[in-house]
Amino acid sequence: MTDLDQRIDQTLRERAEGTVDTDRLLAVAVSRGRARIRRRRTTAASVLGVVAVLGAGVALGPVSLSGSGLDVVIPGLGPPTDAVQAVTPPRLDGVPGAAARPDLVGTDPNVLHFGFAPDGPRYLSWSVQSGVELARLDVGGRTVTVELAASADALPMRAQGLPALVPELVKDGVYDGSVSHAEGPYGVLAWLRHWQPAPGVYARASGSGPDERDLFDVAAALRLDQAHRCGGPLRLTTLPAGTRLTRCEVTVAPFPAAFGVQMMVSGSTPGAIQVELQYAIGIAGTRTEGNRTVGGKPAHIDTQVGELELLGFPRAHLTANFGWPAQGYDEEDAATVLGGAQVSEPLDEPASW
Repeated sequence: MTDLDQRIDQTLRERAEGTVDTDRLLAVAVSRGRARIRRRRTTAASVLGVVAVLGAGVALGPVSLSGSGLDVVIPGLGPPTDAVQAVTPPRLDGVPGAAARPDLVGTDPNVLHFGFAPDGPRYLSWSVQSGVELARLDVGGRTVTVELAASADALPMRAQGLPALVPELVKDGVYDGSVSHAEGPYGVLAWLRHWQPAPGVYARASGSGPDERDLFDVAAALRLDQAHRCGGPLRLTTLPAGTRLTRCEVTVAPFPAAFGVQMMVSGSTPGAIQVELQYAIGIAGTRTEGNRTVGGKPAHIDTQVGELELLGFPRAHLTANFGWPAQGYDEEDAATVLGGAQVSEPLDEPASW
């Protein structure tokens, strides 16, 4: 489960039986983000262990929010298929896929150079960062994580879909399609496969389950002749001088109950500006009066935490965080980013993205 997954799930859990206090939601999200960063530096091993177990899709069953009228799924856990809606990244026509241009894989955080067959697995999330394009997928209630890169060296040592408590499964430099496995928590087997779906494209699939069939099902549905835009409904068209988009992640696991987009803008200055679009059907009220104007639209600045919010999006928050630990970016930089942000509406209709 990624940071974005956790924030969406927590929002839905805390206010399952009522409306969301948006001011409180914003403050809590920011404070948790700070605490999360501090914890990473001191207790990284324990946190990663829990996150990886959840992210690997251990079959613990769906989570129902009693009294809410919603069956909200914790990403990575077996979802009730009638409670969620499948969402795919918007198609980018005219952009080559990984098969035609393997050298482009992982080079642009705006673009995913792969997709899946229409009757293939359901997306839980997708992302592009550090030279790797990734998709977390629901396959019959289990999660499979697929990572693609233009070189074997670009893939991190540990597969992102493996539980941290599983002994490292590594086949360094071997992309022959073979599968390795190890026993994970509660006796659930963790599986890892390396292969090359096309010349110059290096792929890795990982997940947990009784056997390796999910990995091969995902590989069979993989399509490298298409490209998709990473950001979903959000586009960043204006960035501060000397910066670029370095990360994009979209989580749609509980859609239409909620979804989130997270983008990172950075440059030679230490730190980054983190832009987030958070949508949840439980957000009934939003701040309407701002203390700033960005691109002719009302905005609200919280100078204590270093966060600027662009107002006017029903059931959603669009924010740019430039506070600690960004160090070096300021309100003007955040205003530049949000001033060029384009959001496709209605947010709850992926066809508009």
